[in-house]
Amino acid sequence: MIFLTLIFSDALLFAQELDKNKTIFIVTPEWDGQTNKDGTGLFFDIVRSVYEPEGIKMKFEIVPWKRAELMVISDKADALLDSYEENIVGKKMLVPEYPMVVEATAAVFRKDKIPAWNGIKSLENRRAVWLRGYDFHKSRHLKDVTFRKWEEIDEYDTAWHLLEKNRTDVYLDALIDIQRYIRKYKIDMSPYRVETVGEDKGYMVFSISEKSKKLIKIYDKNIKELFKSGELRRLFERWDYPFPTAEVWK
Repeated sequence: MIFLTLIFSDALLFAQELDKNKTIFIVTPEWDGQTNKDGTGLFFDIVRSVYEPEGIKMKFEIVPWKRAELMVISDKADALLDSYEENIVGKKMLVPEYPMVVEATAAVFRKDKIPAWNGIKSLENRRAVWLRGYDFHKSRHLKDVTFRKWEEIDEYDTAWHLLEKNRTDVYLDALIDIQRYIRKYKIDMSPYRVETVGEDKGYMVFSISEKSKKLIKIYDKNIKELFKSGELRRLFERWDYPFPTAEVWK
């Protein structure tokens, strides 16, 4: 009886390990058109297109950014979507060779606060807000800017409310997310202006584990194949996401 129990236990552990290696567990905040709560979106489509041909299914959980980072750092999740390279430095995570996307960062501000746009120097000594975890105060594009005050917030709505009530001077975010919010909620942009302040590669970032090393090899191989076949561009077009002009997957 003990012998049979040991055999059953070993078989169960083997099956669990096999199942673990046939799934990739993704954690991410929700981004409209990229990581929707129903599992649709550009980033999720890229993950599926990379891994499903290898027999690996995607599981995901929508969580706030800081929690997503902690889950990956503690190896409670396989990967998060997506992070700029400069935000990964010094953190216990693995980064593939190739990014998922190239994202433009933009500033939204009231025209009566910044009447003339003279590049990033127009942001000097301004009050700024951005989503928690984005760390734009460390951005290489804004390293020469000293904000009078900066604040992290959790919701897009909060950023727009602070702008409207003149409680901040500028809201920094990915350009694509700003544009989608404006379209979705039909924001009257007559009082506002949007200006691009830089571009960054956005990476799928992994936990430090043997499993992740294998997942990264698959990712780097298959993302290049998706690019060569034209399927990657088709995914970007399906979700109305700007396809990079730079050939980042060659």
